[in-house]
Amino acid sequence: MPTDVSTDATVLLRLDEADELAAAWVCALAERRGIRALLIKGPALHLHGLREERVSADVDVLVEPSRFEELCAAIAESGWTKRPSGFVGTLTTLHSNTYLRDGWPCDLDVHSFFPGFLADPADVFDALWQHRWVLSLAHRDCFGLDKVAGALVLGLHSLRGATIQPRHLDELEQLVRTPFSDEERADLGVLARETGCVATLESVLPRLGVDVEPSAAELASPDLRDWRERVTAGSHGSYFWMLALRKSPWRERPRILWRAVWPTRRDLLSTRPETVDTLSGRTRARLARWGRGIRSAPAGVRAVWAHRPGVSP
Repeated sequence: MPTDVSTDATVLLRLDEADELAAAWVCALAERRGIRALLIKGPALHLHGLREERVSADVDVLVEPSRFEELCAAIAESGWTKRPSGFVGTLTTLHSNTYLRDGWPCDLDVHSFFPGFLADPADVFDALWQHRWVLSLAHRDCFGLDKVAGALVLGLHSLRGATIQPRHLDELEQLVRTPFSDEERADLGVLARETGCVATLESVLPRLGVDVEPSAAELASPDLRDWRERVTAGSHGSYFWMLALRKSPWRERPRILWRAVWPTRRDLLSTRPETVDTLSGRTRARLARWGRGIRSAPAGVRAVWAHRPGVSP
């Protein structure tokens, strides 16, 4: 038996095997229902030379927005279970659902849109669909993204975590060192305009040799402020609570503040599954959480303050 199989007796697949099978399966499921779906990230990025080969912990699929709920329902009916989300996640993560299945070591992340693309999600999907690229997984042809579209997705994905995760910063540096032809650079500019990611990739596109200006609609998008805050704050937890407070009605804010200070048992176990589910274990987890919150709060405050309305980036 291969040595990299999980020690959990119920897991019979290696992670790389599960990734490939899950990707092929969800693409087949979508195709049978006439739903357009695109694998994003994953092995296509390596095959295009955009990043080093690695095994992902999840499979990411972008679905045409109007059919998102339909595909999610089909996935659930097929035996996959939606991953429980912490309280703040339900308030701030609106673009994707994550599914798990017993015996499978990978997650299945289903996206209705991808953060950082500021154009209408349906228009973004249509533009990316024109850049679909066939790759073979588990002896089945699936649709991924071509090099140009993959570069934009990787740039957005890496930017969100680059401030605190060295791996994302390394991937971003590898991306900007990737050679692109003049035609590919022109296509990058056109697709970035079509999908509304010129401003969100303002620190990346020039390094790729792409000279393009964001549209007025992109600059006026309220989502641009959220994006810039997120990139500045990284993935620090305190920022997401600040975002949830800002996005919620005043009457909901006391409840959100209380849940930030005193998470429920369900919140603790869903966000930190390693928590020992006893009174003392949950108390230790809450104290550790307070410490992380106190340490990350300054970064969140700086991000919100730096990108408040009326302040130029």
